[in-house]
Amino acid sequence: MPAVSVVETFTEELKREGFHPIDNVSVVLTHLSEVIRNNLPQLLSYKDVKILIDRLDPEYKKLADEICTTHMSYSGLQAVLKLLLAERVSIRNLHLILEAVAELAPHVRKTEQIVEHVRVRMAQQICGDLSDNGVLRVLRLGNKWDMVFHQAIKRDAKGEIIEFDIDPRHLEEFSEQATKVVREYLDRGLPFVLVTSPETRSYVRMIIERLFATLPVLSHVELAKGIEIKILGTIS
Repeated sequence: MPAVSVVETFTEELKREGFHPIDNVSVVLTHLSEVIRNNLPQLLSYKDVKILIDRLDPEYKKLADEICTTHMSYSGLQAVLKLLLAERVSIRNLHLILEAVAELAPHVRKTEQIVEHVRVRMAQQICGDLSDNGVLRVLRLGNKWDMVFHQAIKRDAKGEIIEFDIDPRHLEEFSEQATKVVREYLDRGLPFVLVTSPETRSYVRMIIERLFATLPVLSHVELAKGIEIKILGTIS
């Protein structure tokens, strides 16, 4: 947020005027924590993953070993955790993450697909972390853009996604409209998320992160039960 530097002796006077003085240490710690959060995927090493698994209960440690010897490698599990961290999803509930990976890993090899399944299983945690006093403010993707993103997904004869090919003109138009709408709500200072369809979520996120790196993008199936949803508007 915008701020100005002031002499410390004016702190009490500024408080009386309705301003919120912040000490230098808090400013430094805030910036440092943001740097760490933005780089968590790079900071999570193979060794870190092994340490996290070794700290688990024996049953879950055994589950991790089964997954990483039968269906994927430990580096594959590391890739799953990195993708979650890249979208600021906490991996503190490693037990649930392992259960979700175990459900899909025998049938799917693509890391991205496994991550999408893990996110659905973590819906309660994700929505809980992003909600404000139990209310999740939502900005929706309009029907027009939902269709554009779906049409950009190309599949092979088996129905597997092979590429994402969006028209550059559509990309430019979407970026302009999204920037205008998102900026309007960001300026209000209230936390919110962008919601789209499960099939296009990761591709919408890929574009949005270049415009607003910290804006969460969720799919409809990630909206957990018990969370109050407040619709702010639509990008259309």
